[in-house]
Amino acid sequence: MSLFKRYLWLLILVLMCLLLILFITGVSYGALSLSISELIGGLTQSEDHKLASAIIYDMRLPRAILAALVGSALSVAGLLTQTLVRNPLADPYLLGIANGASLFAVSGITLGLFIPQWLLAVLGATSAFILVMMCANRKGVPVSPMALVLCGVTISSIGASLTTLMMILGDEQALSQILRWLMGSLVGTTWEHTIPLSIALPIIVYLAYRNRHYLDLMLLGDEKSQSIGVNLTLLRWQVAFGVLLLTGMSVASAGVVGFIGLLVPHICRLLVGGSHKHLIPITATLGAVTCVFVDIICRWLLAPNELPLSVPLALITAPLLLSLIRRQTHAAYR
Repeated sequence: MSLFKRYLWLLILVLMCLLLILFITGVSYGALSLSISELIGGLTQSEDHKLASAIIYDMRLPRAILAALVGSALSVAGLLTQTLVRNPLADPYLLGIANGASLFAVSGITLGLFIPQWLLAVLGATSAFILVMMCANRKGVPVSPMALVLCGVTISSIGASLTTLMMILGDEQALSQILRWLMGSLVGTTWEHTIPLSIALPIIVYLAYRNRHYLDLMLLGDEKSQSIGVNLTLLRWQVAFGVLLLTGMSVASAGVVGFIGLLVPHICRLLVGGSHKHLIPITATLGAVTCVFVDIICRWLLAPNELPLSVPLALITAPLLLSLIRRQTHAAYR
């Protein structure tokens, strides 16, 4: 079923308008809410609204932009992961990539390393994926999606355990920062935090869209893809590289933000079908809308305190995800 396949760009336009509304809401609302005149004056950097301008440009606007980037990046990473393992209910966390990124980033916080956190996270994600591939690979036999998933779950558990160990070894100040970060948080976002994803995300989305036909062929299975002439090994590594970059940078920027990479691509399949030509742009857009909306909810529910991103995400998406799994299970046994 694809409800909006014929109206893809109209749907994207609607989502972009919704994203703009959420941006305005996110920039206006906070511990100090801004009126319409203060919002306009702050955005135009009027002399009479210096405080509003500082709040908007130094705190809220970079936070809203980072939320959109992280939501879009995780959603696209989830879509590419699902293509990689040919499983619509897979995401980077299933392959141990996110936990590998978390382990290296937490180690950097605990040990006080002077290395950019996004670089540590990408290195961690890459290391975890290489371990998964080494465990799943058998000489002379193509890597099966099932082997990837099983090895990914195992490496993910190891990464989570080592992350807990690093938390125990750290001091109380580091532990407080790590705990909040592990549940997903955009507190303290600056323009510097938005740079890595703002560069990597457009490039990877463009490359994925450019290779959309090969990604469709990848879903046909190894034998059919290779008979058509697709170099599956090279394609898998290219897809994996995109997933590693997006996941590592997202984890470094906002911590561990689950469910978006799993649920958003699945919803997009219901809306526009299974072709990557339609899936890639709609997934990137809906992911951005979802994360910005959730960030606003996090600031609103316990104001002036904030909830971690993972709490409302779990409450909102878990029922939807269980419903989708139930539908897929019933369809499989009909």
